[in-house]
Amino acid sequence: MPYVLFLLICVIWSGSFLMMKKAALVFSPISVGAWRVAGGAAVLLVLWLIQRPPVGWRRRDLWSLAFIILAGYTWPYCVQPWLISQHGSAFIGMTVSFTPLFTMLASVPLLGVVPHPRQAIGVLGSLGGLLLLMSEGFSRQIPATHLLLATSVSLGYALVNIWVRRRMTHVPPLMMSLVSLGIASVILHVLSFWSPAPTPPSPTAFWPAVISLLVLGVAGTGLAMFWFNKLIHDRGPLFAGMVTNLVPAGAVIWGWLDGEHVTTRQVAALAIILPMVALVQFGAPRLPVTGSNEPATGA
Repeated sequence: MPYVLFLLICVIWSGSFLMMKKAALVFSPISVGAWRVAGGAAVLLVLWLIQRPPVGWRRRDLWSLAFIILAGYTWPYCVQPWLISQHGSAFIGMTVSFTPLFTMLASVPLLGVVPHPRQAIGVLGSLGGLLLLMSEGFSRQIPATHLLLATSVSLGYALVNIWVRRRMTHVPPLMMSLVSLGIASVILHVLSFWSPAPTPPSPTAFWPAVISLLVLGVAGTGLAMFWFNKLIHDRGPLFAGMVTNLVPAGAVIWGWLDGEHVTTRQVAALAIILPMVALVQFGAPRLPVTGSNEPATGA
């Protein structure tokens, strides 16, 4: 089952970059993130009302929750739609491949987890493909600040994934996703008032943009984020984070189908990255949940 969820998330998230591009033709970048997150929260609220899992929150979780919402839910959904509107979905979709590398590096001091030699070879081997990818960005004259912004999203994802594993395993994945998305939705909607929409918006792009937002909310944010938190809870942050090394392959394919220019260098980067993902994932051990799984009580 973990591998099924892994592949489903890859398929859904790889198409999300193209949908963000379509939505940004009509809505402002922050509005795209705001409505996407709101749709995801609505879907998870329905699931929570059906399942009614335990809440699991403690008062001491407040600061952890604030960090998770800002680094994992608010910042990415501000930055990614804007970068995609500037540089296309295929290239920006590939930049999330930095997440596993950051996850492995941060897991040693934060979780005390030393990667298996096979995992280290896979993640470090994919670094060659990532460096090739970054050189592609410079050849397109993408500003270094924009590349750093894209990389900051991956760093935020990695730190949040590790922090969830370290401090928040007592919170059910559905509740974690629902609360994080709900609060992030409020923040992003407030910020969207200062984010102008494209002028003039294309009339023919309106309904594709609306449909893209609906799919982004329901599948790309609500269901996929819930499944992703479940993978972190069950298999650890490195296993879950390797999703972001397969997502770029789908993002490039979707971008190519939409008429974006895909270079030989991008294909070569994927040819390096994808086998490294397989090296890390297949046969990866199931990590025990420790440290935060005592009964949830107020403190």
